[in-house]
Amino acid sequence: MNLIIASKEDSASINLRDRLLEMSVWEADGEFDNNTLWKLTTNYGGFCKKDTRLITINKIHIHAEKIDEIWVKETGLDIDNIVFLSRHKAASGKPSLTVHPIGNWGAAEYGGEEGKISKTAPNWMTGLLLNIKRNQVEGYDVCFEATHHGPLLKTPTMFLEIGSTESEWEKREPAEALIKSLLYLKPVSGINVIGFGGGHYTPRFTEAALTHEVCFGHMVANYGIPHLTENIILKAIKTSNAKGIYFHRKGMKKTDYRKWKKWAEKEEIKVFNQSDYKPRNLLS
Repeated sequence: MNLIIASKEDSASINLRDRLLEMSVWEADGEFDNNTLWKLTTNYGGFCKKDTRLITINKIHIHAEKIDEIWVKETGLDIDNIVFLSRHKAASGKPSLTVHPIGNWGAAEYGGEEGKISKTAPNWMTGLLLNIKRNQVEGYDVCFEATHHGPLLKTPTMFLEIGSTESEWEKREPAEALIKSLLYLKPVSGINVIGFGGGHYTPRFTEAALTHEVCFGHMVANYGIPHLTENIILKAIKTSNAKGIYFHRKGMKKTDYRKWKKWAEKEEIKVFNQSDYKPRNLLS
């Protein structure tokens, strides 16, 4: 069973939740956190199948630590994957539709724990990126974001976000595009990898996923690289069920690239090039 989580503290999250309730068939199934618990009664895509649950929590989602364990304890229902419905905020103010994994390479300034990362769902998350691109709203960028913020969870988790200012958070059209993308989500084929290098909006990894059969789990932007340890990289590979690493070579410092490529070779971790992936047909 998959779990979708909205937060009362986030207007974009509530916008997305309300569009989800409008665009699909749910029934009330009790309460969670003193809010209505909803159960999906119809199959849509591979992710949103009958019995998927939708909850609204009262606190801001990035601080919903161990919400998966709390859910299981209160309901007795196991979770396969979690999607948080969320706003995205950026100084640029550029309208955007994003999806990303969660965790902290360094300090935990926005939930989670320092130097700890949650599990990812590469085939689902990459499939969601592809659907968002197919449903792209004019004037909005579509991209992955690098791994960042909390909460820290054991369950594979992704954030689905509308950005980047308050004027976008409550608009119907981008919310409907994201919900359509989630409702009809299917896992996609591709080699699971973790990404290294480049900016927060992962232009190289986004482009690679849209054009080739590669699925991303955790992604480390340049600002996260100084915090990396061998152990957390091995954890990122394990929690992403990854076959190896894909470097944004031209988007990172040469010294960082050489250091971690040499380490990967020593550890017999495969370093992928784009030529290792089959071309992807976005229209299929």
